[in-house]
Amino acid sequence: MQQYASDRIRNVVLLSQKGAGKSSVAEAMLHTTGATSRMGKIEDGNTASDHQPEEVSHHTSLSLAVLACEWNKSKVNLIDVPGDPEFVGEILSGTRVADAAVIVIDAQAGIEVGTELAWKFASQAELPVMFVLNRMDRENIEFAGVVESLREAFGAVAALQQPYGSGAGFTGVVDLLGLKGIEFTDAKSKVVDCPAELLDDASAQREELLDAVVAVEDELTEKYLEDEEITEAEMKGALHTGIRERSVFPLLCMSSTENLGSGEVLNAIVDLLPNAAESLEGANSQLSALAFKTIVDPQLGHQTFLKVLSGELSTNTSAHNISKRADERIGHVLCPVGRQHAEVPAIVAGDICTVAKLSDTLTGDTLVADKNGSAVSGIDFPEPNMALAISPRTKSDVDKLGTALHRMTEEDPTLRVLRDQATGETLLWGMGDSHANIALEKIQQKFGAQVDVSPPQVPYRETLTKTTTAHGRFKRQSGGHGQFGDVTIVLEPVPGSGDEIEFLDEIRGGAISRNFVPAVEKGVRGAAVDGVLAGFPTAGFRIRLIDGKEHQVDSSDQAFQLAGALAFREGAPEARPTLLEPIHDFHIHVPDAFTGAVIGDLNSRRGRVSGTDQGEAGETIITAEIPLAEAQRYSIDLKQMTQGRGTFGSVFARYEEVPQHLQAAVIAEYKEQED
Repeated sequence: MQQYASDRIRNVVLLSQKGAGKSSVAEAMLHTTGATSRMGKIEDGNTASDHQPEEVSHHTSLSLAVLACEWNKSKVNLIDVPGDPEFVGEILSGTRVADAAVIVIDAQAGIEVGTELAWKFASQAELPVMFVLNRMDRENIEFAGVVESLREAFGAVAALQQPYGSGAGFTGVVDLLGLKGIEFTDAKSKVVDCPAELLDDASAQREELLDAVVAVEDELTEKYLEDEEITEAEMKGALHTGIRERSVFPLLCMSSTENLGSGEVLNAIVDLLPNAAESLEGANSQLSALAFKTIVDPQLGHQTFLKVLSGELSTNTSAHNISKRADERIGHVLCPVGRQHAEVPAIVAGDICTVAKLSDTLTGDTLVADKNGSAVSGIDFPEPNMALAISPRTKSDVDKLGTALHRMTEEDPTLRVLRDQATGETLLWGMGDSHANIALEKIQQKFGAQVDVSPPQVPYRETLTKTTTAHGRFKRQSGGHGQFGDVTIVLEPVPGSGDEIEFLDEIRGGAISRNFVPAVEKGVRGAAVDGVLAGFPTAGFRIRLIDGKEHQVDSSDQAFQLAGALAFREGAPEARPTLLEPIHDFHIHVPDAFTGAVIGDLNSRRGRVSGTDQGEAGETIITAEIPLAEAQRYSIDLKQMTQGRGTFGSVFARYEEVPQHLQAAVIAEYKEQED
């Protein structure tokens, strides 16, 4: 593949509802440009973008793929990202380095949840948008109705084409810019005169398009009002400006599986969408490149996707990772077409490449020419919201699992691996059940680690609610020196102290030596790790050491430590112990239509709604407190309640007492697990 100047490069992210045919659209364009010799099929698992084993088995996109192709003396980098919003990390990486978005819509289904989310992702990244109505070869397509619904939902959507028909009758389109026909025959296009029977309707549609276009530039508005002719070239120039300013959103139609219309979509990408140079205005000549995707292969090592933002990246050179303050050796610079790669001597500003075996560079890092360079803004990934408890199945899986988790989190920044100190579990956090389960598949298939999976335990606590005095004595005689320690402590609750255990030395008159006091504290704290109700850690109380006795010969640190533990175990049951549960603060974003249902569900979870605010247009932000025990599956349940439109984040707030009518069941459940 030849090297192109920045103004001949287009970086386009493909977004859609899951299953709308986005990857097939990419496949058709690759074949039309000659980048592939034949079109792959999703069901056959041989497409250029969905080539990872888990993508082949699930017949869907699960990770970002860059597909480079050449068209009309330009290079087009198609960035195919998953349609499932749980793989939001891949989507955000793609929108971060794209200069425009193509939102693919199933013409039969029209606007779907994924269409709305695709629009949201593109808008958040301030990307120009072009719509493509796919699957025009299917029956019962109402083109005019879909276009109107898009305008109602997204604003100034401008249809650039009028289809000849739909289903088996989809044999061409009218190009409204030039008012000419384009016939599709054997996946090729031929320009013809506009069919006479479509001319009147097409002319009316062109007037609508003209109204949208002339509003972009004052000069064209004046010409239009004075009934002067506006040329096709002038319309394209105004469209380019309007698209870049996000005041116009063009729409084209095609059939990806039959490869009808892909050439026209490519023409629009090259002629109308912003080029890479327009997105790099003000860039200097020094190297600056953003790592936006990392793939870790057990055999091949790291493969890093880079977008060059300024300067040039050449093969067999060095660069400095300003984010990690580490030097990197750049070996081969590769141009990616899915799983295939073509070596190129250099990549200019605005272009995308992959580099293998970088030692320290991960997603979000900046590579520069030297230590004097500056980091660019990375990618703001959301925090994961669903956890699974995982453990190695056998001893041989221990090391494999450790390696796999490390590599997986390097590859996907929206995965987290945490050790819950309270429960002792290893938790794998993801963006939802699909995201977490796909990660588990990779761990087992890619790294050969077999794991056991279960819902995470709720990290309950115990606390004391009544002040009590307790005595503990440890005495042992077995010939020679014995063991003796005797202490009296007061246990008293300290509301609001959280996980704290306060220890006060109130010994007076030298009842026991000062050097034994730390041993008493250690003994009580150690015993409190396993509470008296169900073995949960006890916290939120104060220990007052008020008295004790020692033996001149037999007393020791160990004896007083054991005496302190005995005193706690004697006193805690009398101090009216109770169970505490973690409460989390939730911020839930839902479409207005679902607000009532979501609030009702929160009430059923013992949640407390503290407020609602208006978010983006048509969106409500609900703030609530929910016990963690009631929210373990909230990611799944919210998706079902809101048809996939709802999102949320949560953080730990505090511990609260479990309602008395629920405590017995929780205690019984955990005692049964111990047995």
